[in-house]
Amino acid sequence: MKGTTTLLRVAWMTLRGRLPGFAGAIVALALGVGYSGAAVSVLATGAALPAGTPLSVRQAAQESGSLLVMLAVIGAFVTIHVVAGTFAFVVAQRRRELALLRAVGATPRQVRGMVIAEAWLAALLASAVGIVLAFPLTGVMTSLLRWQRLLPAGFESRVSLGALAGAFAAGVVIGVLAAAASAGRAARVRPAEALRDSALADRPIGRGRWLGALAFLACGGGMLALVPVAPPDGRMPLTMFVSLPLVLGFTLLAPAFAGWAGAAVATPLVRVTSATGLLARENVRQAVRRTASTAAPVLVTVGLTGSLLGGTALLGQAIAADFRQAWRSDLVVSGPGAAEVGTVRGVVAAVRVTRGEVVVAANRTERRVDAFGVRPEGLERVMNLSNVAGDLAGLRYDGAAADRRQAETFGWRLGGPVRLTLPGGKPAVLRLTAVFDGSPFGGTLLLPRDFLPGPVSVHVAVAPEAAAGTVAAAIERRWTGIHAASTAESASAASGARLGGMRIGALALAAFAVAYTLIAVANTSVMAFGARGAEFARLLRLGARRVQVLRMVLWESLSVSAIGVLLGGAVTAVAVLGLREVLRGLGVTVVPDLPWAQIGSVACACVAVVTLSGLMPAALLVRRQGPSSRR
Repeated sequence: MKGTTTLLRVAWMTLRGRLPGFAGAIVALALGVGYSGAAVSVLATGAALPAGTPLSVRQAAQESGSLLVMLAVIGAFVTIHVVAGTFAFVVAQRRRELALLRAVGATPRQVRGMVIAEAWLAALLASAVGIVLAFPLTGVMTSLLRWQRLLPAGFESRVSLGALAGAFAAGVVIGVLAAAASAGRAARVRPAEALRDSALADRPIGRGRWLGALAFLACGGGMLALVPVAPPDGRMPLTMFVSLPLVLGFTLLAPAFAGWAGAAVATPLVRVTSATGLLARENVRQAVRRTASTAAPVLVTVGLTGSLLGGTALLGQAIAADFRQAWRSDLVVSGPGAAEVGTVRGVVAAVRVTRGEVVVAANRTERRVDAFGVRPEGLERVMNLSNVAGDLAGLRYDGAAADRRQAETFGWRLGGPVRLTLPGGKPAVLRLTAVFDGSPFGGTLLLPRDFLPGPVSVHVAVAPEAAAGTVAAAIERRWTGIHAASTAESASAASGARLGGMRIGALALAAFAVAYTLIAVANTSVMAFGARGAEFARLLRLGARRVQVLRMVLWESLSVSAIGVLLGGAVTAVAVLGLREVLRGLGVTVVPDLPWAQIGSVACACVAVVTLSGLMPAALLVRRQGPSSRR
């Protein structure tokens, strides 16, 4: 085993001989490269729009780009997980083979190099396939974004050669890095392990695995704590990504839970089945590493989906609740004549408000912020403004007022400049004349109404002795075409469009993650059950019938997938309930409303994939053994 050529030749022969085992990693990496090339091509097209492109088109391209970036992060995470899991399983199955290589003189460095070479060749193959996939994926991605109205009609993306080159290089690097840990474990195989009978001999979890798991769980907890205090445009990405370290932490700890979880899940089978249920339970309980490796992709799938959809739903409710808490008004009036509602009996304050999105330039970054155009008269009667510092009267001229946390985020100081780009692209520089404590999330920015032209809504405060419903009816009778709604109803309607966009983004991320992880589920299950030909042959020689062996595999598949679903549910519970408690600490009380239908569908899909991908190789292996001699 001397020389790079020999190493590559051995690696190529291994890859060819074990191609079914590497299939999941190759497919996942190819899809990742194809998606990355397509996504960057769409981003590049949006960034290269000509100067005369309407602002709405530019904004749509930027918002779509944010979604594509989040998809890319999810894709990279799942790709690394699939590739690393595949190589870890392949190395575990080949421990005797690797030990024999060590016994005949191979050095640890040569064994490590062989595994890295296998990963390099697999990554080259997958990246080449991914580049071909990038061409149709670019068109499909653009069409889907147009269909969801995240891109304007007529927007066409062009495949970027630079994007393809970058995706190819990234695919090769990710493939090699994901296999690095497995290569290190392969190099540590001792020659004496060639005498072991089990290729997947169980070993206790090492200290490094425990420390890594605890570090990832702590990282997830820290991200949860940052969600409410992050800038408004950073809360959605944090909520989307908080599940990633939690999933990694639970995956690293899976071998510690797999034994007792397997016994708990499979014990009911023993009561309702014959010996097949008992065998399935013992297989699940004793082969902890194999059980954990097979359940891990299910854990990732259910955990990612539940956390993404549940966390987004919870954050959406919190945003709506925060919007309602920002206002003290009782009614919101819109339509012709709304500006005169202050003359209606029972009205103690009527403040005209416009709303728009501005771009804030601060700390060498640009962020989009919702702003309200107001006048100072009666403002504190309709908005929750406490601990006001400075003078709100500046809102009559060129002053701005901001929530105290918003001002700290952007580095604004009282009397200092506030640089904005107004709707329509016009730049403006105002003075910060007041700061205040507003709603729990603290994202309110107030500008003079003249700076935000547009439709006017009037926030109305009703006298304590008057009924809001009676005042609303009086307003609608007095002016034709006017509409008066409660502030809570108006807040729900105003936040509805934003929440709809969040749901679309979460569903896109969840669907993307599920498509990836189901590949890992099938790949790992096929490898786990396909490597047990000798075990099935022994059962047949001992008198078991084919149907009994397959029934045992069925019970085992159901038990393993149930373990993955339970651990994935634990990830979802930690993410969603943790976010709820953090929000409650800020004064925002929301009730988790999980999308059970979507999460249940994903869990059922995982169970079906594990079961089918376990039964199919088992059926082929049993058929090759010939008919049993005993009936």
